[in-house]
Amino acid sequence: MNLRAIESQWTPFVSRLCARRDVETAGIILAERLSGGEVLLARHMVIVPDEGYAIRRIDQLRVDPVTLNRLFRPARDGRMSVITVHTHPGTSQPWFSAADDNGDSRLMPSLFTQMPGPHGSVVIAGNTGLPAGRAWSDCGMKTELGVRTVGQTLRVLPAACIRPDDDPWFDRQRLALGQEGQAILRNLHVAIVGLGGTGSVALVQLAHLGVGRITVVDGDRVEPSNVSRILGANARDVGRTWKVDVAARYAEHLGLGTQIVVLRGNIGAEVSQADIEACDIVLACVDKHLPRALLNRFAYQRAVPMIDMGSAFRVDSTGRVTAGAGRVVIIGPGRRCLGCWGHIDPNRIRIESLSTEDRMREAADGYIAGADVPQPSVIAFNTTIAGAAVVELLRLVTEFAGADDPPVRLSFDFQTGTVRRNVLPRGGSCTICLPEALPRRETGPQLYV
Repeated sequence: MNLRAIESQWTPFVSRLCARRDVETAGIILAERLSGGEVLLARHMVIVPDEGYAIRRIDQLRVDPVTLNRLFRPARDGRMSVITVHTHPGTSQPWFSAADDNGDSRLMPSLFTQMPGPHGSVVIAGNTGLPAGRAWSDCGMKTELGVRTVGQTLRVLPAACIRPDDDPWFDRQRLALGQEGQAILRNLHVAIVGLGGTGSVALVQLAHLGVGRITVVDGDRVEPSNVSRILGANARDVGRTWKVDVAARYAEHLGLGTQIVVLRGNIGAEVSQADIEACDIVLACVDKHLPRALLNRFAYQRAVPMIDMGSAFRVDSTGRVTAGAGRVVIIGPGRRCLGCWGHIDPNRIRIESLSTEDRMREAADGYIAGADVPQPSVIAFNTTIAGAAVVELLRLVTEFAGADDPPVRLSFDFQTGTVRRNVLPRGGSCTICLPEALPRRETGPQLYV
């Protein structure tokens, strides 16, 4: 089980907790349960005020019951999970003491009488800010609670909670990504939405990298034109095999232990956003604006980094490519959204939302042109875009090239063979991604200290 928090909120929260070195300090995190409790998304982080302690020493604390009741009330009202947090001053590694065990054994049953779980507790090492966590389910079972912070990177805290990986298949990758980097990949859950040209290439690369779990989402079967650009597909799959099943078959035959979760359907229709909210990262490989808009908002509502990719070409009457471009855009908390980049067209969303009859009527009246025309697609170009997206995923989770100045958008010009890093000017009034547009429970996490 994991606690997910926005880094720009988690860091000041932990800094304030660790500010006192002479006494322990406590806080409360109220979290929304995602995917049935598999992930707890931090919505509110509260520091216990100085007057709220009954006992406060360097090796012991007790919060006044009246203060606790006041801090827990929003969780009862909103039916959220509660994670208690406290520091161990003067320590470099977090650990639970016998006093912590005793306190949790009394507090957790009380929490379950007030609101459903899971609930948990976290200890923060005072010298380093590293956390250690554990969670209790409704049936009283205790499990490890990892912490994942989302910002310019996706950080898994602490490194000790990462399941080690010693498989010999990845020895050469460890030389580039390090032991910890490879272990993070092995413990990562990635969703790929759209298993066409770029999506199938991304799936193959992630499976070869040893990503532990991949959820694949697509509502189409293999078509004749897919065979030349979907890795793993063959002529016998045409009209019979779902694209997601091609992906699962490839990973199974590879034999590197990647678990594939197959979701047959379209995001926002047969597949809900709740089906992918427990994923650590989403790769958006869709070619329509409606699912792209849904995923764009989802990235901020659920604090999930998303990498959007696409390519477009112009051809002349002879079939010669006259212009070719591709993009990779990284969005999520701390970054501007696809709407700010101009990659979401409200008119296209309107057209895609129409019923078949309404679309035919508007097309006949001349209001829609070219919406259903197949676009050019070549596997070499798809491979370039998907490969760049996977490299950015590696940067996000392993920081293989540092995290000081990561790109937010890569623009490819296949005509000139150039790649550019794009930036957006500061300012704006986006209601999805800018800090003043974030929280409230419906739109993203919030911090109170």
